[in-house]
Amino acid sequence: MVVGAGSAGCVIAERLSRDPDRTVVVLERGPHEWPTRAVRDLRVLPIEDGARFATGYAEAAGLPVVRGRALGGSSAVNGGYFLRWHPGDFAGWPDGWTREAITHAYDELDAPGGTMGVTAFADDELADVVGLFESHWAQTLPVRAPADPWPIVGVNRVRSNRDGPLRRTSAEAYLRPAIDRPNLSVITDTEATELTASGRRVTGVRVGQERLAAGEVVLSAGTLGTAGLLLRSGVTHLIGAGDALPVHEHREVLVHYRRRAQPPVAPTALLQSVVHTADDVEIRCYSADMASFVRGLEPAGPAVGVAVMRPGARGVVRAGDSGLLVDLGTLDADSARRTAAGTASVRDMLHSAVFRDIVAPGSVAVDPVVRTSQHAWGSLPMGVRTDELGGLDGVIGLRIVDGSILPTAGRSGPHATIMMVAVRIGDALAR
Repeated sequence: MVVGAGSAGCVIAERLSRDPDRTVVVLERGPHEWPTRAVRDLRVLPIEDGARFATGYAEAAGLPVVRGRALGGSSAVNGGYFLRWHPGDFAGWPDGWTREAITHAYDELDAPGGTMGVTAFADDELADVVGLFESHWAQTLPVRAPADPWPIVGVNRVRSNRDGPLRRTSAEAYLRPAIDRPNLSVITDTEATELTASGRRVTGVRVGQERLAAGEVVLSAGTLGTAGLLLRSGVTHLIGAGDALPVHEHREVLVHYRRRAQPPVAPTALLQSVVHTADDVEIRCYSADMASFVRGLEPAGPAVGVAVMRPGARGVVRAGDSGLLVDLGTLDADSARRTAAGTASVRDMLHSAVFRDIVAPGSVAVDPVVRTSQHAWGSLPMGVRTDELGGLDGVIGLRIVDGSILPTAGRSGPHATIMMVAVRIGDALAR
């Protein structure tokens, strides 16, 4: 039983159902239909309050924490950013995660002809501000060749999982081609609320008042969804984690500005280029006001984001009476220092001659709210709480395959790497 038909769960379900003697059941709490073209349009982030394919979590500081609730999970609603981690980001991973194994799994996803249709944004697709952003940083930093799949310290054109103007979701890439296999069942509009167990052996899940039995359960409900299931089921006490699990997040500060005039053409995607600095900061040039992409969002003006990627902020997740309680933590002193340095460099950029014709005088301002990148990970890291294939120490019949098991922070967002992990673990389990 695979809980969650998201970025990782779709990969796992496809891999395991290749064996006709294995019965695979996927539970997904989202709707039964495939996200439509309108939902998958990269010019829209369908995550507004009440959105059909998204869900939210309560966060201690009141920050919006949104995840996909659909076939494809968050890959159905995110910005289509699909960058690998840097090669050095895998130091400290378990021994089986060699450079060769990692590269092979990434290649399936993002090499030419790969399953996720990954391509870098072309020059003629860039918003005007993104072209200026790249020109500014190219004066002092190297520029990664768009065809190179590995990011560098320097200017990185975003590689995007897409079919033309549409997000290519993990469900489209993995679940849909396998959906007619007689040994694969996908049950939607169904939320697993608890794991069932006998001693240290997990025996299935509870759905409402019904118990569904399984020889093995794979949790791919996303870092927050998986944490909620484990906490509600008491499994965290079996592994000595008590009533809380850690969670890591990339906290982001936005530097806003106003434009002198509206852009000549509407942007085709929210994030088309980023800079990775030597001190592990990602600088994100958003192509327009976020309100242009999210229905109902109050306009705040276009912005450039600054996020410390390593080590990331450390927070905590607990199960409350009314649902999951998420505290994304705060920046430590070193991360706060690097964030301040990054925002200062962005302010200098926006005041530079390169941006003179775009940015309205006196409009540059740093948002006082430290926000979230929607990148929760690392609650049950491989090599600490789980083995190299997501098996939970001390628990039988249960495996975790999603962002929960990432053992380190990466200098890029985690989406591509979570799918890479699912590819490699899926291959190992299928054997």
